[in-house]
This record gives sequence, structure tokens and C-alpha cells, in this order.
Amino acid sequence: MYKKSLLILFFIILPFLQVFPQIKIVESVPAETVLAESNLARPYDEWLDMINNAKSSIDIEVFYFANQPGEPLEDVINALISAGSREVKIRIIVDKSFVEKNESSIEEIRGKKNISIRKFDIKSITGGVMHSKHFIVDKKEIFLGSQNFDWRALKHIHEMGIRIKDKNLAKLFSNIFNMDWKLCAKSDNSTISNLKEKYSAGINKNNPLTITSAEFGKVKIFPTVSPESLAPEGYSDELEELLDIIDNAKSKLRIQVMTYSLKNDFYKIDRALRNAADRGVDVKIIFANWTIKKESIEDIKSLSRVENIEIKFSSIPEYSMGYIPYSRVDHSKYLIADNEISRISTSNWEYGYFENTRNMSLIIYNSEINKLLEKVFYNSWNSTLTEMVDPSKDYKAVKRN
Repeated sequence: MYKKSLLILFFIILPFLQVFPQIKIVESVPAETVLAESNLARPYDEWLDMINNAKSSIDIEVFYFANQPGEPLEDVINALISAGSREVKIRIIVDKSFVEKNESSIEEIRGKKNISIRKFDIKSITGGVMHSKHFIVDKKEIFLGSQNFDWRALKHIHEMGIRIKDKNLAKLFSNIFNMDWKLCAKSDNSTISNLKEKYSAGINKNNPLTITSAEFGKVKIFPTVSPESLAPEGYSDELEELLDIIDNAKSKLRIQVMTYSLKNDFYKIDRALRNAADRGVDVKIIFANWTIKKESIEDIKSLSRVENIEIKFSSIPEYSMGYIPYSRVDHSKYLIADNEISRISTSNWEYGYFENTRNMSLIIYNSEINKLLEKVFYNSWNSTLTEMVDPSKDYKAVKRN
């Protein structure tokens, strides 16, 4: 009788368990590095789980697809094809200019059942690129992260992302996708102003979503969008909110982002970091060695000289099987402030990423998520993969391709 009662209780609460919001921090780690010891979820597993369990729709907005036979992304692409064959409607947006010049892997799935692909010519609108990396499943679950749909992002690059199951948050991401889907279609007569009004939302810094998850308890969260010119009404601007976090930091900032540049007189973040340090905020930053360029290295050295600011370069060693172009790099874009605020983003810290390029971030208020990301940060900071910036050193740009 007791077992029967438990069984009945299980089936009563099962529907509630299935809709209970879930949050996972998702990390890509380069093979053959100490970072691989992290026990966080991996995008390969999470993407396959999301795609394989999709019931009705998958909307993907990503910079590009880059597949390699026998590598992890091939399984993800096959899962998408399989989802389409079971009547899941799949829409994919990629950047038009990048894909047409550099990467044709997206054509592997063009014409497959229930898969529609559009190329976003955002360059003709803003002068930038479609650089965001997010997708929505069944209008109730999202993934956002620095990971492109690139086999290297699953195996040879350090990346940071987040998976969240919450229909209200998914709606906010669907608004961005649907706006961009229409902007891809030259036959669509909707003006940008009409689309910004149509896909407006009231969730922002002043009115964040509150999610209660089994993993982290109460989480306050809201998305931010770039560029401001293509942000639906009511959405928070990405750069404005990033500066707000830095300007209001009380004790510490931990930042890991691929590149940093003051090109085009882009001094807003630089000034905010210096002001934070002047207030006594302890600022630690990890930049990828890819940011070592003629136009940025002296600015980084200058920033590193500021009291309370420490900067390291991350260098991922070459793979044992040989050199792999455009890989073995720290591509993550996240920060934590004090003990509660976290930001996971698709933007590097350069002018174009905020001013004319489609990107998104999530601003998260939760101490446990903050702790997890700080642990990720120190896994790199304390490893042999990073070295302190030396203002007296003559740095040379590293090979990418």
C-alpha cells in the first residue's frame, strides 16, 4: 500500500517536475588541457539533448556552421536532420557575409526535410555581422553562449554558455529571432521600427524575470541586446548594462573575454574599468592571446599598469595531432561582479560588437551561479595557460589561420 501511494504521488508531481525551470552552466574545454578537468556540462551533450528531445520547433541564430567529418558537430547536424524528419520545424539564421566568403557547412543541411535557412545581411543595415549564438527549442528552452556551431568550439576552444528551460525567457529570445528572421527576407515589407514595436517586451533591468530553479534557487535574469538600433522596444542595451555593472561594482570584477580594443575611440569600457579600480575594486581580467595586435597591445599594457587591475593573456597549446587553424583559443565572454551578478555574452570588447553587430547577453543575479563562474575563472587564472601581462615586453601577434 505504501509503495502504491508513493507511485501515485510520483505521477501527480511528474508534470510539475517537467516544467520546473532548469539552469545549466555549459563550458567548452580544449582537449589536452587542465581545463578539461572541469565538471560543468558540455555543449555537445546539452545540444544533443535539446535537439533530440525537441517536439515541435528549433530556432537557431548563429554566426556560422563549420563541420568536419568525424568530429563532434557532425552528430549535432545529424540530430537536426533527424529532428526535421520527425516533423520538428527548424529555422536557422546565419550571417550572410561571413558564410558566403568563409564557410559552406550550412549547405549540408539545406533542403533537408523541415529545415529552413536564411542568411542575415545585417551588413547592409548596420555595417556589422550577425554574431550572436543562441537557439530556442519548443518555445520553452534556450541556449546562449560564445560557442559557434563549429566543431572546434566543441573540442578545441574554451567557451562559456548557459542552458535555461523557462518559457518566459524563451519568448524574449524568440522575439529577437523572429525579428531577425523577417529582416532576412527582402520580400518582407516590415520596417525596422514596426518590428521593434511588434517584438517589444517589458523584461529588462528594471523588471527582470524571476526564475526559481532546483539547481540554484531564486534567479533574477534579463537579456541584453546589441546593436541598440535593432533592439526591440523594452529590451536593455548590451553595452549600457555592461557599463552599469562595472560602474556599480563594489569589491571585485572577474572578466574573461577574447579580445579588447579601443579602436574607433571606444574608451567607454576602458574608462569604466579604470574608475572601478580607482574606487578600490579588485579587477582581474583574462584576455585571449588573439587580442595581441598592433592596434590593441599598448592599450592593454596601459590598463595593466593601473593599481588594482591585473591582466593575464591566455594561450592554449597546440593539439598533439597538429596545428588546427582558428582554434586553441579562449573564446569565452563572461564576467562576475561582487558576489551575485554574472554576465554571459556573445560579444567581445570592441566597438563593432556593441555598435553595429547582433549580439546578446544574459545578466544574472544569483550567488551560486556567481561562484561557479568564479571557479571557472580561477581554473584559468591559476593555471599554466595564463601569464601576467608585462608592460615592458615586446609582444608579437599569434597565428590564427
